[in-house]
Amino acid sequence: MRNILIPTDFSTAAWNATKYALQLFAESKCVFHFLNAYTPELYSNRLMAGRIAETSKTCSAQLASEKGLQKTIKRIKKEYNNPLHTYKSISTFSMLIDEVREVVVQQHIDFVVMSASGAADDDSIFLGRNTVRILNNVDKCPVLVIPAAVQFTYLQHISLVSEHNHLFNNDELNPVAKLAKEFNCSVEIASLQNAISPRSDLQQLNHVTIGSSLRNIVHKIQALNMDTTLTTTLKKYVDQTNCQLIVLPNGANSYLRNLCNDFIVGKSTFCCNLPMLSLQLSENNISVSQ
Repeated sequence: MRNILIPTDFSTAAWNATKYALQLFAESKCVFHFLNAYTPELYSNRLMAGRIAETSKTCSAQLASEKGLQKTIKRIKKEYNNPLHTYKSISTFSMLIDEVREVVVQQHIDFVVMSASGAADDDSIFLGRNTVRILNNVDKCPVLVIPAAVQFTYLQHISLVSEHNHLFNNDELNPVAKLAKEFNCSVEIASLQNAISPRSDLQQLNHVTIGSSLRNIVHKIQALNMDTTLTTTLKKYVDQTNCQLIVLPNGANSYLRNLCNDFIVGKSTFCCNLPMLSLQLSENNISVSQ
């Protein structure tokens, strides 16, 4: 039984991420937890009229949240009607990231699935504010990010980016291994390295660990020589690779974490037309100095 958390703002992009998750886990017994966190604008509480307006605004937002979740689940049952899936809704007056972190722990969430950007973000944004907040603040639980225009494609090939400064462990790689087994697909380990430097001892050890985790899965290692910037190298690789999912480590000093420090990520900086699985790395095993 998997527990899948899907934060939603009821936008078209959020529905697209929901559809992707329903199709990705179509053959798995799952509980889908749909979360909408509403934080209506607060009015001044100095005057009674201000407090009344604030209460009215909160009640209106709560009603819209609850109705939106009901409508989403009703639509899913009508369009998909998968007997392996059950659905729960969470409507809460709180900050999104606080609620996500709490639900991940309390409900033993296996994957967080969300759109790359939401209704409040413009078309020039690849990763929006809420997505970046979750990528930066959710620990250990993998986060699957779905670009707005991406449709589900059966997994035949997964690309896992291996950075030079992190030593994976088996727990971190389990989500990738399980998906690869379920879809009987191959995994390519894209190993980032300097074109003029030999493979480090850490990289070699990392490849042994990855190979052990993927021992029953067809996999290979592809060296990515960084003769330009890391962003350019990854973008070129994404454009050329024949994969349906790209996996990036996300921990201190990782490429993805540094990218997300800009708070929102513009398409001009990094554009990925593939679903992206972020491995939220354990804080006690994030990096090894060279």
